[in-house]
Amino acid sequence: MTKIYEASNHLLIVAEYDDPAAHSHTAAQIIISVGSELEVEINGVRMLCQGIAIPSNMVHQIHTHGNIALVFLYDSTTDVAKQVKDIQVIPAIACERMISAYNVFQQGEMPDKYKTLNTCLLDYLNVIEAQSNVRDERITKAIRYIRTNLSGKLLCQEVADAVCLSQSRFSHLFRAQVGMTFASYVIYQRILYVYAAVFEGKSITEAIIDAGFSSSSHFADVHRRVFGLPITNVTRNCLFIKV
Repeated sequence: MTKIYEASNHLLIVAEYDDPAAHSHTAAQIIISVGSELEVEINGVRMLCQGIAIPSNMVHQIHTHGNIALVFLYDSTTDVAKQVKDIQVIPAIACERMISAYNVFQQGEMPDKYKTLNTCLLDYLNVIEAQSNVRDERITKAIRYIRTNLSGKLLCQEVADAVCLSQSRFSHLFRAQVGMTFASYVIYQRILYVYAAVFEGKSITEAIIDAGFSSSSHFADVHRRVFGLPITNVTRNCLFIKV
């Protein structure tokens, strides 16, 4: 069973990575195998490790060989994503600490226990708190505008107008503050919207259309490209949990 935990600024996906396609995330990824070592391929180089941190927008492929993995995806606007600038193999002792914290959390799935798990991860990365690194109020306003208007087309010019910037200035400032292009950020937020909407009781089809995707097949293609996982991992035998 796949479990997707939605926190305020990141996702935790608990699942088997059964030969996922090579892909990159618009979020920083920290993945920890609960079982045997992961087989990781990045830029043609293969390595074995129990845990690894991968920066955003870096193409990679991971095999868990049937083992469950903890996959943390931190929005590129957070200090965590800012901290993960290079590939980092996570020492086994740090992985075991996080696995232990996850085992305690999943017994009751209480928010305070999740906070302990998240703190273990932040301590390893030397991040005090996973705050937003977006400092410009205009970009903060743009992010709020995007998140409340996902069902529409959301043109870059439209959002730039909403925050009183030219499109070129807005595009440059958005990428500098957020760490990804406007288009990539919108796609990532649309996917998160689908997760949240299903969690709130909508059907997967209804959530996909409400999030601005043209069809279920369109969402499936985007989801696999962004997360490297088939959409069946979401639509079948999956739990959505807000923490």
